[in-house]
Amino acid sequence: MINAITGRLTKIAPDYAYLLCPSGVEYRVEVSSNASAIFAALPDKDNVRILCYLQHREDAMTLFGFSSEEERFCFEQLQTVPGIGARQAQRILSGISVQNLVKALDAQDVKTLGKVPGIGPKTAQKLVLQLRNVLVLDDEDDAQSPKEQSGQFRDLIDSLAEMGFERKQIVRVLGEIRGENALILQGKDPREAESFLFPLVLRRLSR
Repeated sequence: MINAITGRLTKIAPDYAYLLCPSGVEYRVEVSSNASAIFAALPDKDNVRILCYLQHREDAMTLFGFSSEEERFCFEQLQTVPGIGARQAQRILSGISVQNLVKALDAQDVKTLGKVPGIGPKTAQKLVLQLRNVLVLDDEDDAQSPKEQSGQFRDLIDSLAEMGFERKQIVRVLGEIRGENALILQGKDPREAESFLFPLVLRRLSR
C-alpha cells in the first residue's frame, strides 16, 4: 500500500497533480479541487507530501491524493455508501470542504448535500443515514474528528459504536478522558493506552 509520496510538485491542475520523486519517477495523482488549491498555495513546491489512496482495477491503477488525513478518511468512508465509487467520492470532495460536509451530515442537511455535484437528493439521504455518526465534529473546538477515528483509537471507537453508542458522543467523551489522564497516558504505547481508556470511556458513556 502507498501511504504517501514526497517530491517536487511539477504541475498542478484542478483535478490532478504531477509529483516528481527523488528516485526520478514522476507520478500523476488525482486530487480534489479543494486539495489542488491547497497544494497550489504552498510556498515551497520542492518538498511536497501528498497522502495517497491506490485504486487497483483490472484495467487500470489510479492514485488519488489528499491534503490531509481528514480528507482521505472522508474519501474512504464515502465509498462505503452504495453507489459511490472512488471517482464520485473525489468529485464530492471537490464540491464541498471536509468541514462543511461533516457539518451538513451532523445537521442532517439533505438540501445542502443534494446541491453538491455527484450527490443529488437520494444520495444525500443515503449519506446522512450511513455517515452521520461516522464523520462527526468535536463540539469543543469544532475540529474534524475523522482524523481521530483514523488514528490509534479507531478500534476503540468502532467497538463502542458496535455496542450502540453514537460516535459523536464517543469521540467527545474520549477527548475528555484523554485530557484528564494526560500524565498517565504519557509513555504508554497505543495498545496500552487503548486498554486503559476503554473501560473509562465505557463507564462514562453508560451513566
